[in-house]
Amino acid sequence: RPGPRRLTALSSCDSGSIVSDGLALSTSLGWRLREEANLLRRQCHWILLNAVFLVYGTMFVLLNLAFYRFPVRDHRLYDLGHQLIPELPQHLVDSGAVDLPQNLLVVLGLVLVVSVFINNAPAGKRNPKPHFVNIMLRTTSVYSLGHLLRAGTYLTTSAPGAADRCLTAGHPERFKPTFAEIFYTRGDVYHNCGDLMFSGHMLLCLVITLAVHRYGESAFWISRRQNRYLVIAALVLCVAESILIIAARHHYTSDVVVSWYITPLLWYYFNTTLWPRDLKPDLEGIAQGLLAAHQR
Repeated sequence: RPGPRRLTALSSCDSGSIVSDGLALSTSLGWRLREEANLLRRQCHWILLNAVFLVYGTMFVLLNLAFYRFPVRDHRLYDLGHQLIPELPQHLVDSGAVDLPQNLLVVLGLVLVVSVFINNAPAGKRNPKPHFVNIMLRTTSVYSLGHLLRAGTYLTTSAPGAADRCLTAGHPERFKPTFAEIFYTRGDVYHNCGDLMFSGHMLLCLVITLAVHRYGESAFWISRRQNRYLVIAALVLCVAESILIIAARHHYTSDVVVSWYITPLLWYYFNTTLWPRDLKPDLEGIAQGLLAAHQR
């Protein structure tokens, strides 16, 4: 009679055999999509919560509430960054050039999530790269928590506007929502005033950079040194975005500085305390489903 260790080994071998049989019945991409569906089904409530908060809670309610509470003042706060960094001409601000580093980081993030579907493993082996669902869950969770912390600062203290448009009564009077519109009108970051502390643009840039730091090596199938260079390049883009944000007078320097230390600390806390490890797909369950479908 086999002992407990022998039974565990036999069970492990049977499980591995089932997974191998299931892999043989599916393409690499098809198997990967089944893994993603398995993870999505088990974590969809968290992803849905993040999506609702980011799309409706942040882009509608919180942005509009900040603008609704915004008091018009005709002067900025004394700011060292505004003194050291010349203000950009308005036509450059309106052209969207300020967001160029951020947009490049967004492209890098998109390449990261697309690359996880490319199987670099030998033929017949499952894709070992991190999963799209896990990456999205981790990044959107930190991004959501960051926006929740932002709301706790800009809704409790309404600082004078940093942008020129927020320093005259005409702009807020034209675009400021009514109390009812807070809940059904989408906030516009290019017309909004009041959501200053801390910078949401930098929150996004730094979350993407931190995601590349965590997942880039395995997602891009590169060495640790190569990924380190990639992270350094992303940080350079973050610095450039910081300077442009201040030069465009979208934020005060303190808004940018706070985002630089709040975002990494929030990422560290989430990764070490709230959600230390990514969920693994149920490979045996996926394989059993494939085998059952094949036998019909």
